[in-house]
Formats: sequence, C-alpha cells, structure tokens
Amino acid sequence: MRPQRFEALVLDLAKNDPRVGTVTTLKEAGDDRYPYGLALRMDGREMRFQFIAQSRDGDKFTEPERVTEAEQPFDVDQVPAGGLPEERFIAELVARSGSRELGDVVIWSSRPDNRDGNDGVTFFFADTARIYARVVR
Repeated sequence: MRPQRFEALVLDLAKNDPRVGTVTTLKEAGDDRYPYGLALRMDGREMRFQFIAQSRDGDKFTEPERVTEAEQPFDVDQVPAGGLPEERFIAELVARSGSRELGDVVIWSSRPDNRDGNDGVTFFFADTARIYARVVR
C-alpha cells in the first residue's frame, strides 16, 4: 500500500462516515509540512493525521504498484483496545473498510513503552508495507 493510495482510501472512507462533518487532505487544508495526511472535523473536534509509508520489500516507485491481498480479511474485532479518540477513529475506520490488503493494526498510545505525545496507528499490509498514521497536534 503506497501512501497516495492510502490517503485516497481514508479520504473516501471518512467522506462516507456519517460522524464526519468535513474532511480534506492536509495539503488542501493549507498544511504543507507533510506530503500525505488528512484533516477532518468530527463531533465539533478537529483531527489531523500525517501518513508516513514504509514500502513493501523491493518496491520501486518507478513501477506500477503490485497489490497483494491477505489470505483472510482483517477482523475489525482485532483492533486493539484503548487508545486516544483520534487513534481509535482511524484504526476502526480503516479496519471496517473491508480492505483485503490489511493484515494488522497497532495503536501506539496503548503500548506500554510508548513516549508521551507519540500518538497514532500503524497499519500492516499483506505486501509487507506499513502506513504510520501519526496524530498531528
């Protein structure tokens, strides 16, 4: 999963979530510090996420992306308990998407060794890629 496609996926999911009032990319929201990410408003509260990618093994961005599906779909009940509202929102949003590429989800703030202020979610994909969705404050 490449960051451009992840950003488009999450943008579409958030636009179709009835709890979300507005959603846009960080760039469209005027935040050019990060190449990929989203800004959204939910329940009167703004949430911002930066998306950082760790490419699949051997990925070359000069070549078309190879999509790899997991052997079985990710079970939304496997989203770890706990976490901040922002982390829970994005973790559950992506987990409920039905994406056959998603393999696992880790919520950072609920890890025992997590540093203060280091909040977000790691999404693991069947092609070995990872997307880090960092909460931006």
